[in-house]
Amino acid sequence: MATDPVRQIHRDETDSPYDLNLRKALTRIAAAPPSVDAPYLTVSLDWRPEGSQPHTRYARQVFAEQVEQILTNYEPHTLAHDSLTADIERIAGWLDGQADPSAHGIFIVACLNTNVFHALSLNIPLETRVVVGPTPALTTLGRLAEDYASFAVIHADQHDGYIDFFSQATHERGVALRGSVFPRQHQQGGFSQRRFQNRANEKVEAFAQAIAEEARAAMEDNPVEFVVLVGDETMTSALNNALHDTIKDKVVGTARGDMRANTDELLELVLPLVAEAERKQEMDAVQRANDGQGPGGHATAGAEDVLVALQSGQVMTLVMNDDFQGTGWADYTMPVYGVGSPPKKHPAGGETDQIVEVVLEDEIVRLAVQTGADIEIVHSSVPVETNGDAPIRKADDEFPRSDAAQTLDQLGGVAAILRYTLSDEQSVADA
Repeated sequence: MATDPVRQIHRDETDSPYDLNLRKALTRIAAAPPSVDAPYLTVSLDWRPEGSQPHTRYARQVFAEQVEQILTNYEPHTLAHDSLTADIERIAGWLDGQADPSAHGIFIVACLNTNVFHALSLNIPLETRVVVGPTPALTTLGRLAEDYASFAVIHADQHDGYIDFFSQATHERGVALRGSVFPRQHQQGGFSQRRFQNRANEKVEAFAQAIAEEARAAMEDNPVEFVVLVGDETMTSALNNALHDTIKDKVVGTARGDMRANTDELLELVLPLVAEAERKQEMDAVQRANDGQGPGGHATAGAEDVLVALQSGQVMTLVMNDDFQGTGWADYTMPVYGVGSPPKKHPAGGETDQIVEVVLEDEIVRLAVQTGADIEIVHSSVPVETNGDAPIRKADDEFPRSDAAQTLDQLGGVAAILRYTLSDEQSVADA
């Protein structure tokens, strides 16, 4: 077709007040060094206004009460007390002076002793929680990064095309393509009609190809987890045929939608498809972990075996129920980790006074991030509903336990798909 199918291309990036790249933030925070003598303060807050008062945040009051109680556990003028006091003051100052009022959630990690301070504004309401520990408590952030993966919506008809990118159900950037003039029909019937239809089909295919190429270029440096196609059957079929295989594999569904739909209407249309894809991805990961059990298998399960695999760098994908909890211990000087209460005799021959108690799920997530493993947090309760801003779960007791969570329960609530087995050291990353 001689005519260029695209008349105009416009690229834009939304100036968002939120920290949208949660995976990058997770990696950065997980790299923070352990600090036993002066612990980290990890804070997650539901930052939504209280009732009709836009400047009242109930979570701010809860934070103040909880940290006041935490300080009573430490002797004044000790390194731990002084470090935590400084962290509390810095966090309070940030909340009162720098937190974005439009944020629905706040996540902060602070430790004066290691000179660490990370504050994230999110478009997602979090459970208000304050945790003190030798390393950042990353389960909440890991769950968010996995649950609210970035996705793209390719929305097109025969005249216009839009490629919109979302993180945390927030518009991040987009590409708009305006098609060239559609071939005009001068005569009716016969050869002229067939020629007109052929030209129209060629124009649709060429325009779809142009959109597909823009999508490939846009996702090359900024990949997404899922892609949804929106349009009539003719256009979505043409798009699916034109997409590069690396993008086609991420298409999780198609939907009919008006080209005049605004962002909220578009999200309402596609979020159920994305949520369904996430639940399927969880079930696939659990099934793969379950099928790989046994001698020589490519998976392991149970907290103790998963910890061993994480320490040896074997884990390709960590699979964990969202309500998995446990007690563990760590000696960060070696480093070595274990399940249960701290042992009276050091299992690796080190000094027992270097062993500290840890929150098991947080250490498992931290080690997974540090070793480059993917993380799949399984929803114990489904379905997921949307409120126009982002998918939110109802209370766990309102729905029966999901099939994926029940299967993972039988494996101890946590499992891992392995890169290789220690018996043969052969990579199974592509198995």
